[in-house]
Amino acid sequence: MTDFFQFVPGYDHYVYDAGREPLFFLLLAFLLTFVAVRAYTRVGRLRGWGSGLVGGVHVHHLVPGILACLVAGTAIIAFDPRDGSMLFLSSLFGVGSALTLDEFALILHLEDVYWTDEGRSSIEATLMALTFGVLILVTTAPVGTDPSKDIPHAVIGIVVAVNLCFALVAFLKGKTKLGVFGLVIPGIAIVGAVRLARPTSLWARRFYSPAKLDRSHSRASLRHERYAHQRHRVYDTIGGAPTPQARPGPSHLDVLPTDVVNAADRWPVSE
Repeated sequence: MTDFFQFVPGYDHYVYDAGREPLFFLLLAFLLTFVAVRAYTRVGRLRGWGSGLVGGVHVHHLVPGILACLVAGTAIIAFDPRDGSMLFLSSLFGVGSALTLDEFALILHLEDVYWTDEGRSSIEATLMALTFGVLILVTTAPVGTDPSKDIPHAVIGIVVAVNLCFALVAFLKGKTKLGVFGLVIPGIAIVGAVRLARPTSLWARRFYSPAKLDRSHSRASLRHERYAHQRHRVYDTIGGAPTPQARPGPSHLDVLPTDVVNAADRWPVSE
């Protein structure tokens, strides 16, 4: 490995010596790529730049993102690099991940919803991935003690197993964020496991009575009224506000062609 950021206080101890430099480069490339892509797309929308076309086909940036992830992941598995190439491949994987997650909403909805309300899910997925990576970097960095010498391995195994059970329950209850963060920080998943499940979750549909399901719907509606607007403001500040949707015009079923109307006047239906 190459100690690129040795001038940063604490970098040697917490990142380089701990063997976390590839993860650090991955997160750095991920963050810089996401910022650059969102800046470009926001400026492009303001200036009316057209989308990139290859052979007349609009190639979304998740396509090179997926290719970058595949190339980097395959190279890391196949060659197990130990030198500076590992940092390059880690950075390439971070770039590809950012390009892919920036269009997570397109993958989820199978349509181009980048500048719509549904497109906010891309911002949420990106923030969750970045936060999860930072948590892994922080929790695996040395803090001056060796847990393996202070705590028996059996105790550590039990704590991890119990924490995974709570995280699984949190996922089943629709508490995705608490479940993800609970995988890294013990105790957080417990909050998601004991709280009322979301009404659309597998847990609620499988185990809740109609009365408890109604209570879950009421709780979800109240939470949406309280926090949805603030959350959307944060997402729009980061990724740009969705384009206002035009009101749909009359359906083709509501407007009859002129020749059909004229024909109906000429040949009225007999009683």
